[in-house]
Parts: sequence; C-alpha cells; structure tokens
Amino acid sequence: MTRQAGALQGWILTTAPWMTVFGVVLLSPVLPFMMKDFAHLPNAQLLVTTVLAGPAVIIALLSPFVGVLVRKVGRKNSLMAAIVVYAIAGSLPFWLNDIYHIIASRMIVGATEAILTAVATVLTVDYFSGRARERWLAFQFGSASVIAVFAFGLGGALGGLASGWHTPFLVYGSMILLLPLFFFFLWEPTNPVDQFTEGARASGAFPWRNIAPLWVMTMFASIAFYVVPVQLSFVLNSRGFTTPESIGFASAIANLGVPLGSYLFQAFARQPVMRLLTCGLVLFAGGFAIVSVAASPQATVVGAFIACVGGGLVIPLHLTWIMSRLPFEQRGLGSGGFAGAFYIGQFFSPVIAGVLAAGLGGLDAAIGIFGWTAGAAALIALVYSLTPLGGTIRLELAEAQ
Repeated sequence: MTRQAGALQGWILTTAPWMTVFGVVLLSPVLPFMMKDFAHLPNAQLLVTTVLAGPAVIIALLSPFVGVLVRKVGRKNSLMAAIVVYAIAGSLPFWLNDIYHIIASRMIVGATEAILTAVATVLTVDYFSGRARERWLAFQFGSASVIAVFAFGLGGALGGLASGWHTPFLVYGSMILLLPLFFFFLWEPTNPVDQFTEGARASGAFPWRNIAPLWVMTMFASIAFYVVPVQLSFVLNSRGFTTPESIGFASAIANLGVPLGSYLFQAFARQPVMRLLTCGLVLFAGGFAIVSVAASPQATVVGAFIACVGGGLVIPLHLTWIMSRLPFEQRGLGSGGFAGAFYIGQFFSPVIAGVLAAGLGGLDAAIGIFGWTAGAAALIALVYSLTPLGGTIRLELAEAQ
C-alpha cells in the first residue's frame, strides 16, 4: 500500500530550507562584533565576510552533485545524515576562537545545507502532486522569509549575551531536534505520487537542453532577489534610519513581500508561465525603480516591498517549472541544479551591486540599473508570451492519483 503524505510531512520538509536562512540572517547582527575581535588580522573584513557568505559558495558548488548522493544513499538517509553534521559543525564556532577554524566549520555547514535544501525539495515533489505540490513548494520558499525576520531578531538578542558573537552559533546545534521527526515521519519513496508530466521523460539521458536554461534564469532571478536583503540596510541608513532597530524593523516589513509573492504564485500557478514571469519581472523593475529614486526611507521600504513580491513570485515559479519537467529519477539533479544556481546568484548579487555602485557613483544608481535590467527582461518575456510557443507554456503538474 502506498503511503500518503499529509500536512505533517509538508511541515517537516519545510523546516529543511530554513537551515540556509539561519546560515545567513542569524549571524548578520553580530558581524561588526566579530570584525572588532579579528581586526588585528590581515584581510580581516574579507575573512569575517567569508564566515557569512562562504557557505553559499559551497552550496552552489555542491548542489548539482546532490542528485548523485541521493541515488546512492537514498533521500531519507541523506537528509538525516546532513542534519546531524549540520548541528555539529554549525555549533562548533561557539567554542572556537581561530577565524580559520570557524571558516572551515562554516564550509561544512554549506555542504550540509546543499543536501538539506535539495533533498527536501525532491521529497516534496515525490510526496505531493498537483495543487498540494505547488502549495508546499511555494510555502517552503515563502515561509523562509518569515523565519528570516525571526532569525534576525534572535541573532541580535543572542549576540548581546555574555558570550557575544559566539552565542548565535548554538542555534545550529538545536536543529538536531529535527532528527526524530525525519526518522519517524518521513520515508523513502519508491515511486512518484503522480504520473510523469507531459514535459518529463520516464527514462533516458537528463534533458540538459531544456533544464540548463532554466537554471541560468534562476541564477539571474536570484541576483535580483538578493538586492533587497543585502543592500536595503545601507540605503535606509543613508536616508535617515540610523539605528539597528529602525533598519531591522523596516527590512522586516519589506521582506514580508516575499511570502505575499509566494501566495500569488500559488493562487495563479495555472496561468501561462510567461505571463507569471512577466508579472514578477515588472514587480522587480518597479520596486527597484522606486528604491533608486525615493527621497525618504518610508518610500524606500514601499519600493523594496514591491520588489520582494516579485521575488516571491519568480523564485518558486522557476523551481516548479524545473521540477515539473523531470521524471522521478532525475529530480535530484534538477533540484540540485536549481539550488546551485540560486546560491550562485546569492554570491554574485552583492559583487555586481558593488561593482555597479563603484562605477556609477553610488548604490542608488546601481539599484536603478537592476530596475532597468528587470524591465528589459519583462519586455522580452511579454513579447515571447505573445508568440504561439511562449503562450502555451504551462506548469503541467498532474493531480494526485
């Protein structure tokens, strides 16, 4: 008898992608204090920044290969092993004082995050079908932005305790509490719960020609998506918000646009793909345009919120688009490639913004370029949606059997 997944499995799998959120947001409030302790080292700023951004590089490099691990070890076993290593390696910096040892532990965390994110996505696709699949995939992404708000406050509060910047690392160790849930309530699927979709192949070589372009599009969407989380605090500071509390509260409001965008994706997922993509890119363009020219921090938050709605729509759209075109045995590679592309975008987003800001004379102008680029991409998507081929692309997700 085939086991039937329900809300419990959906919630358990949703917690796995949250691990990458903790990996970034939890440490952001304590980075200045880390910088002070390691200021005597050469390249201190680069080293401390690597503590925060290093895992994203590892995730990007390893995610495409997670599918190989999944096929050899199994989905459930991979997930359980990853959460154990994540808890151990993630909490180690609480006891470490050598920056190089801390960075090494963070690289291990990045490897486990690659597994957790990709396998959770694959199991969600395996366990659910139709509307339920769309809902859980969108919820995994959208809920992460809500968790980010909580994690930012938690990191700041823990950083103020006696152990200082070391304390937030203990949160990673607490994630071992998820292991019993993985063990008792998840199972290794033997067959997908739905029939292969029209665009997927039951066997044969991986459809690189169809999927690789979607990975590239995911990378560009991720570059745009991370403009707000990374750059908004600097913009707000330059426009009158001078305390961490005011900047954090404003950033939290702006990032609430992400779950709203994810909800819109869920509600309109049956619309043609290019129509959804055009709407998301228009929101990106409009939001960035407002942020780049706004004179007040309040207007800046409005623009950032609009851009976040676009991100919340576009990112789960790409994920579902990729997974709907792959059969059961190829979804591990498809999910791993998506995660790799997403984290490559996370890494390059601040790099590109920094280069543009240096060349154009400021961050406002750089964000304006992001807006113009998103607008041009929206126009291309709109034109393509009006063609016979582009107008017929849909997320062909079968209903549950």
